[in-house]
Amino acid sequence: MADGPIPDVQSTCLLVFVCTGNTCRSPLAEALCIAKLAERIGCTAAELPARGFHIVSAGLSAFSGGPAAEEAVAVARAYGADLASHCSRPLTPDLAAQADYLVAMTSGHLQVLAERYGGLGARPRLLSPDGADIADPVGCPREVYEECAAQIWHFLDPLIDEVQQSASNASLNS
Repeated sequence: MADGPIPDVQSTCLLVFVCTGNTCRSPLAEALCIAKLAERIGCTAAELPARGFHIVSAGLSAFSGGPAAEEAVAVARAYGADLASHCSRPLTPDLAAQADYLVAMTSGHLQVLAERYGGLGARPRLLSPDGADIADPVGCPREVYEECAAQIWHFLDPLIDEVQQSASNASLNS
C-alpha cells in the first residue's frame, strides 16, 4: 500500500482501485480486497505478490504521500485489513496502462478513466456490478465509513471470483 513503483507487473495480476483523493474509498477497496483475496486463497496479505496478485489504489485528483483517513484506517482494521501505512498516489498513465483491472468507485470516476486512460490497458469498470456508486465518506461520521466498507466488501466478491478465474485460466494456458 506504499507509494512507489509496482514491482514485476509482467508476472502479476495488477488490480488498481480508483477514487478521487485516494484517502477513503479506493484505499479501503485496496485493503479489503487484499484481506479478502488472501483469506480466499489461504495465504497472508504479504504473500499475495508471490502468488501473482498485486493490489493498489490511486486517485484521479490525489497528492502523493497523504495518509488514509483515520476513520478508513479504523474501519479497515475491523475487517482484518491494514491501512495504517497507506500513502496516497495519483493515477498515472503508466499505472493505468499496467492494470489488468482498473476499478472505479463511481460512474463519474469511470467516465474520467475512459476519457483520460481509455485504450491504455484494461477497460475501466465500476466496482459495483449493478452500476451503483460508492458514496464518498470523507468528512462524515464513522458510521458512513462503515456503510462504505460494507458496500465495498460485498462488491468485492464477484470481482475476486473473476480475478481468481482469470488467474486460474492463465496458469492453465501457460
